[in-house]
Formats: sequence, C-alpha cells, structure tokens
Amino acid sequence: MSEPSSDTDEPAATSSVEPASAPDAPGPHGAPKPSPAAWGDPLHRFQERWVRLEVTLSVVIVIAEILSLASWIALKGLSSPPGVSAAGLVFRAGVTATALGIAAWFGLKNASPVVRQVATCVAVAAGLFLGRAWVSVGVAYGAELVGWYQDASTLTLVGGLRAVGTRCTIWLAMLGASLATSSGKHINVDVVMRFMPTRLRVPVAVAAWSAAAVVSFAAAWGFVEHIAVTSFGAKSDATMGAKVGAIAEEMGEHRFLLSAQLRLDRVVGWRVFSGERHLKSLSGAEWNQIIESGGWAARYGAEKAQALRVPATEAYVTPLVTIPGGRSPRGILVEDLNLLFPFGFFMIGLKFLLRCLLAISGHVEVDPDAAHREEGHAPSERDAAEEAA
Repeated sequence: MSEPSSDTDEPAATSSVEPASAPDAPGPHGAPKPSPAAWGDPLHRFQERWVRLEVTLSVVIVIAEILSLASWIALKGLSSPPGVSAAGLVFRAGVTATALGIAAWFGLKNASPVVRQVATCVAVAAGLFLGRAWVSVGVAYGAELVGWYQDASTLTLVGGLRAVGTRCTIWLAMLGASLATSSGKHINVDVVMRFMPTRLRVPVAVAAWSAAAVVSFAAAWGFVEHIAVTSFGAKSDATMGAKVGAIAEEMGEHRFLLSAQLRLDRVVGWRVFSGERHLKSLSGAEWNQIIESGGWAARYGAEKAQALRVPATEAYVTPLVTIPGGRSPRGILVEDLNLLFPFGFFMIGLKFLLRCLLAISGHVEVDPDAAHREEGHAPSERDAAEEAA
C-alpha cells in the first residue's frame, strides 16, 4: 500500500547535488586564501626532494650509529677476561639468554600460548646462568679484533668505533635541525606574529628568516676559519682563500691515506678475522709491494716513498699507513669530519632562504600554528561526512 503524496512536498536532497566550492580555501581569518604562485612550484618540488633525501640519510646514519655502538660494546665484552671485568660475563649472559629465548619462542610455535611464554621465560633465565659456562671463550680472539680496529685499521683513522658513533650523532643533529627548518618547526618566538596583522606576516617572516640565514652562514664561516687553523695548519692571519686551500690540500692527502688503508684492510682483514694476530698479518715484502704500486712516489716523491720501505729481512709490519715525516695517522679523518659543523650550518642557511622564497610565493604558510598541524593529512570521506553531520 503506497503512502499518499502531497503536491506541496519538497523532493528530498540527494548526494548528487554538491554545493558550489570557492576556487580558494578560506584562510585562517575567513578571508580567501590565494593560490600559490606558479614560479614557486619548482622550488617547492626541490624542497620536497631535499627533505626526502635528508630523511633517507637520517635512517642510514641511525643504522650506522646503532651498528657501531653495538659492535663496540660486543667487542669490548667479548675481549674482557674473567676476573678482571664483569663486562665479559654480562655480554655472554645476554647473548646466551637471547639465543635460548629466541630458540624457545620459535621452537614452540605450535604449543599453547601459555606453554610458549613460560618456556621462553625459563629459557631466558637459564641463559643468564649458562653464560658463565663460556666466560673464557673468545677472549683472545676478541682482544685481537679490538687491537686491530683500534691500532691498525681504517677505524684507527677515525678514532675507533666510539668516534664513529659520536660523529653520527653530530650528523643527525644537523640533519634534524635542517628538517625542522624545512617544516617551520625550528626554535621560534612567535608571540609578536600572533598579534600582527595578516598582511604584515609574510614580510616580517621573510625578514626574520633572512636574519636566521645570515646567522647560519656566519656560523659556518666561523667554524671553517677555526677548523682551518686548529686542525689543518692554516695561519690565523691568512686570507679565507688560503685557509680553504689548506683544508683542500690536507683533505687530498687524507683521501690518499684512506684509500691506502682500505687496500691494507682488504689484505689483512680476512686474516685477522680468521684468527691471525694483526701484528703478524702483513709481511715486509707485501708492505714494500704496496708502497711501490700504491702511488706513494707520485704523492710524496720517490725519496720519501723509498724511505717508507722496510728491509727485506723484516718479517712483519704493522698494517697501518705511515705518513712521511713521522706524523701519526691516528684520528686524522676526525679533522675532516669536523667539517660537518660548518656544512650543516650552511645547509640550514640555504633552507631559511628557500623558505623565504616559498613564503613569498605562497607555498609556505606564515600562520604561527601552521607548523604544528599534521602535514600531508587529508580527512577521509567518512570523517568529512561525520563532521558535516
């Protein structure tokens, strides 16, 4: 039975009828928000690619830092003799407990959850006690590995695994500051901006970011001068060009020494890992061959290269590069890694200038609350419907 209809009844509204939308979304104060200028689109895309590169690089550095610190702790624990330090016992107990816990968890995957959990806890507890059973195993081997990477490997040039972790932390700090600048989440006092008329916000923001760029470039300049004098032997009263030249010349020598040490590591590394002592892993004849074929004469001259050779009767040579003149190669790459400071400040300065251009073009909001909004998030259709209802 159909219901009676009335001529005065209005037809129900359907979802096919959509309200007209304005070409521009409303701004923070209800005024139409202008569309970004087309000339800023390439700069906006460039910043997005730059941010993606920095995020990827940050992930790689975090992994490298974790591996370096974990390797350093593991080698220190493995090489600690019993009775001298408890590090060896703690390391072996942790390794045993982890191995037994994983074995119990995956070995009982078909058992009931309660049995699986209890068995895993028992295995971990047993591993903590069973670690004492092999507290003396691998001490000599671990000590040899520690001695090699500290005194006769590429890691010697950067100060060891701890120094690698320290430099990774510095690099992450600089990348974090750069990413914060890209998103407007850098340290910012915005109380004045909140009480300022909307039309003045872009000019004031551009002026503030330009000043921040100048400060960043000045910091980069100061760090370069300081590092050139203290680490690369430049004279304090030399011109900036001479200081940069001293850095470039010294870094060229460091690249050569790094390449030579990597070649030594390829020869010696597998021998040390197979159980040989690192001080008896490179013969005098092999050392002389590396000096002859490694470009030492072209780098330092034939006389200095000849002085690096050892007598034919020399049985073994420490597998670490030698700098003519008696200078120690230990930690020389730390000088190069210190340049992360000026490089990071220079990149941050460029980010501030890029942000100025994007603000002028309309690709960056200067609203004080814009940086705190979740970027790249658009409400779903369901959320929009619920909000409208």
